[in-house]
Amino acid sequence: MSERRHDLLPARVELPYRIRFDEATPDGLLRGSALLGYVQDVAWHHSQVLGFSRAWYRERGLAWLVRAIEASLHGPVHDNEVLLVSTSLTGYRRVMARRRSEVVGAGGLPLATVLIDWAMTDGTVPKRIPDEFRQVPLEGPGPFTPIKLDLPPTPAGAATIRLVPRLRELDPMGHANNGVYLDWLDEAVVAGGGTDAVVSFPRRYRLEYLRPAGPGAALVSAAWRDEAGWAYRLAAEDGAELLRGRLDPVGPEPT
Repeated sequence: MSERRHDLLPARVELPYRIRFDEATPDGLLRGSALLGYVQDVAWHHSQVLGFSRAWYRERGLAWLVRAIEASLHGPVHDNEVLLVSTSLTGYRRVMARRRSEVVGAGGLPLATVLIDWAMTDGTVPKRIPDEFRQVPLEGPGPFTPIKLDLPPTPAGAATIRLVPRLRELDPMGHANNGVYLDWLDEAVVAGGGTDAVVSFPRRYRLEYLRPAGPGAALVSAAWRDEAGWAYRLAAEDGAELLRGRLDPVGPEPT
């Protein structure tokens, strides 16, 4: 990495994705988990272009974990459409990095903006980002405030679903992929009577990941309506929080 010139490293990359039939909901719209899957995939592509391959991480015993997501959906995406998904690094903290992705459709129509806060880990504890990353050009403000959510206790009237992660929902790290949580949020909101909320535009999701959900985990997925929109909590049966989330009908575009 040290032999590569800083001014030749791309600050942004972009890839096309066609929406497959199995990535759409019964309404023919792109699932949230599939959208986040594209965003993760283009992030890995950018990492490889920058010289940080999967082998590079394996050799050093390092990995990135998603700590939080803020996704603003501007318009519908239908099956068989072709999207262009871009990504760039916008800032670092000691053990964290933020990426911004733009999703556009035909004619450059803006469809989604996604911020992801990533944390570097050795699989057990957070690790300081290696100096090599300082050579990567940023396309953004630099320092950032991590995405955090504060939720009140889950009310007695919340819509509740009990679930166990399925094999197809697990990723190569052995826990539920972060995009799956957005599907679980939507399912709980629909169970609470919020069907319109999960298909309206524009809308914004915020997810803060606290603990991973592994295979066989018994989970309680709960959503409830409040003054702003919908609040969401995913917890283990013993009450330990795994994720806090929100779905709000309209929100400002993240910066």
